[in-house]
Amino acid sequence: ASIPVVQGGINIFCDGVTAKTDLKNVANADIVVGSAKDLNELSRLRIIKDVASTALSSRASEQIDTDSIESALMTLVLKGESSYFSSANGGNTNTNGYSLELEDLITIHLMEDGQATNTNSLETGLKALLDIPADDNSNSEGLDTDGYNLNGAFKFDITRSTGRAHLNPTSALLAFCPFNPPRPSAGLAQVESCITRRDVNDRGYPTRNGADGPTAMEILKADTGTMATDDLTAEVSALNGQKNNVCECTSGTSCCEAGFLQMILGENVFARDLAVDFANTIHEQYALNGRYMRAFWIN
Repeated sequence: ASIPVVQGGINIFCDGVTAKTDLKNVANADIVVGSAKDLNELSRLRIIKDVASTALSSRASEQIDTDSIESALMTLVLKGESSYFSSANGGNTNTNGYSLELEDLITIHLMEDGQATNTNSLETGLKALLDIPADDNSNSEGLDTDGYNLNGAFKFDITRSTGRAHLNPTSALLAFCPFNPPRPSAGLAQVESCITRRDVNDRGYPTRNGADGPTAMEILKADTGTMATDDLTAEVSALNGQKNNVCECTSGTSCCEAGFLQMILGENVFARDLAVDFANTIHEQYALNGRYMRAFWIN
């Protein structure tokens, strides 16, 4: 299988180019493709580093060739600069309680005919939408109050009273890639097709009708009721316990690491143990703390 990864698809939101650029200096993200049981295996995986962008636009896609179903798993790691988010070692005392949040995540899934010379392909059309310049996020009275298009495919809907923005697809994107695939015309399956999928919505993990569980989750999610500041000791202990206890995802937003990977690889000991080992490996590599160093799995 070849998995296309398009860089530049992560946007740091703030009303103003200067502010967005400043934010990029203290927050970024990596994408890890595949899974690994230890740091040695992790070093052999494809890791796309520092993918955050101040503008959503199309970039050259790269094919990641694999013969393993495990590479259907991607890990998104949010990386905050410790000197900004922590007061330790003379850091910033004003942001010690701040956290990086994954508000929304949307993925687009394409099935193409494999013809590199096909200029009318879905990917070509999608890139054209991504290349449409963003709206100016201001008007005669100042900032837009309800949102604006980031390009031809995505838009921000803004709630000023709460100071939050949410990522949504434009109608043009959904015309290309709807949430639900259309029925084949005249009983003939399409050679090319694509769908748009919400993996994270308003910090939650939705489950499609008929699915066994969500398509994304945070690994080693901090238990804010019991955790010490930036300390995941209790969460790591609970993670390791999944090798001995039944752990399943439900058809809501509740999921655990072992149950999530078993949805992808099947309900077996290998998938269960790999989930625990891989989550621990990501924690060891990135020093997750549940606040400004966080990681999310996407199926």
